[in-house]
Amino acid sequence: MLLDNRHYDTLKWIALILLPALAVLVGGLGDLYHLTFRDQAVQTINLLATFLGALLQISSHHYHQS
Repeated sequence: MLLDNRHYDTLKWIALILLPALAVLVGGLGDLYHLTFRDQAVQTINLLATFLGALLQISSHHYHQS
C-alpha cells in the first residue's frame, strides 16, 4: 500500500504528537479522578503509538530505497 505525503504526514503526526499527548492526558486525568483501568488505557495508547511509528518507519525505509 502506498501512502501519499499528506496521509503519511497525518499518520506521523498522530503517532508522534497526538497519541503520546493523549496517553499523558488519560494518565493525568485518571490519576486525578482515581479512574480504574487508567494504567491499561495509557499502556494501550502507547502500544498503538509505538506500533504505528514502527509501521511508518518501515514505510519510510521502503520509500527511500526506491
